[in-house]
Amino acid sequence: MARIREFDRTSALRKAVQVFWSRGFDSTNLPELLEAMGLSKSSLYETFGDKEKLFEEALDLYAKEIAFSKIEKLLSASSVKGGLQAFFGEQIRCCTDRKFPGGCFMANTSTSLNSVPPALAKKIRKAVENSHALFLSQIQKGQKAGEISRKKDASALASAVIGTSMGITVMARVNQQDVRTLEQMAETTMNAIFD
Repeated sequence: MARIREFDRTSALRKAVQVFWSRGFDSTNLPELLEAMGLSKSSLYETFGDKEKLFEEALDLYAKEIAFSKIEKLLSASSVKGGLQAFFGEQIRCCTDRKFPGGCFMANTSTSLNSVPPALAKKIRKAVENSHALFLSQIQKGQKAGEISRKKDASALASAVIGTSMGITVMARVNQQDVRTLEQMAETTMNAIFD
């Protein structure tokens, strides 16, 4: 069978993202992936390698096409407070958008670290570390600008943002319609940072 053309490859990868996102790495089986992606087993292995490599590419595509919008809103705001509000707003929007499986792909994946291969677990942990570093830098920026008290532990606040973000994704999976609860979770964390 001829190799899949690049635009077909990306389309197939987007379909894999949806399957992994809704079922997780461990619970996703090969027949489900093949059916969703519209590929034969040989085409999948020829184009993507094994399931683990496919999952890594799916994570990267998710970060590029979906998670990036949250980071872009965080960094493009005129203030740290505005950036965090926009970040949480986009997080809630993505988590409750019916075109997505629910929650956040990265957060959903993080809850099953013990059941994924070590290389994937390392990649996921690194992504969380990078998120912490990003939020830490924003909190410190807010402290320098006088938006956030310098007495507050910047690292703990960055962890609180990540914890709230992941909590929002879990609650969104429980009940996608309860947007107000998700907003209250974000508001509580924002109050802890900026009060």
